[in-house]
Amino acid sequence: MNEIEFAARHEAQWKALAEGVDPRTGADAREVPRLFRLAVAELAVARDRQYRTSLLDRLHALVLSAHFALHGARAGSRRGAVAALWHFFVSDFPREARRQRRYLVASAVLFFGPFLGMIAALQWFPDFVYYLVPPDTVARFEEMYDPSGPRLGVPRDVDTDVAMFGYYIANNVRIDLQCLAGGILFGLGTLAALVGNGIFLGAVAGHLTHIGFGGTFWGFVAGHSAPELLGVVLSGASGLMIGHALVAPGRMPRLAALRERGREATTLLYGAALFTTGAAVIEAFWSSNTLLPLEAKLAFGAFVATVTLGLLFLGGRRGP
Repeated sequence: MNEIEFAARHEAQWKALAEGVDPRTGADAREVPRLFRLAVAELAVARDRQYRTSLLDRLHALVLSAHFALHGARAGSRRGAVAALWHFFVSDFPREARRQRRYLVASAVLFFGPFLGMIAALQWFPDFVYYLVPPDTVARFEEMYDPSGPRLGVPRDVDTDVAMFGYYIANNVRIDLQCLAGGILFGLGTLAALVGNGIFLGAVAGHLTHIGFGGTFWGFVAGHSAPELLGVVLSGASGLMIGHALVAPGRMPRLAALRERGREATTLLYGAALFTTGAAVIEAFWSSNTLLPLEAKLAFGAFVATVTLGLLFLGGRRGP
């Protein structure tokens, strides 16, 4: 390929990059990182082929301006980054979640149906828990939520609040990743993860309630349960979106449908990550506190649930 053909082939791309880094054009800047990487590679090719200095200077100036637009902005505008994250959380994310409400409803039914069903069933058939949860695991949960214990919801080998935060993050992220990654198995893995975790958590909750540990257990989970379980539902919805793209791609090739659905599912996954992190903070530094009365924990839990659901249903409604 000669120099004229090279320039003609990439002219539209260079023009889009120049417009993207110039705020006066009002162009969409979301493609700037990708175009920047392509321009860097093309500058290296042009240098290697020893094209004219005028072309090299043009590409060098374009790459330099894109570099400063990207990395200079990142280094110098923390306030802008925080504002962008806040805007995503209170506007972009809830709007996208409502747009994908079919998947959210399906994920919620698959998780909360078995969860609530197991809690109710174990009040009449308490021994059934041992068919679902190993006896040593049941004993470990009884120890964690024993009202006479020094701490609540804490495994024996975790001794600080920071370590508890790490433990809860690892556990919650594991469940979320199960729900998401299962989508690649045509959604069957996501379905199994949602139903399986619903059964397991419902069996534990139902058993602890039946043996009289309900006050400590529900008091512990009240504060963080809304964001934590919403994180599970969002991750499950993301997995279902991926699975649906593979099962019913429509007129698109499966790979193209997977890419399109994957981009949409990413917004839900980012929201799930924020909720999961927030839940782990509450769980480690608030929920395990034995000095707080049950009423205070329940009131705080009601407040967190109201804020969480209010954000999901009302966030971003004034935006375009």
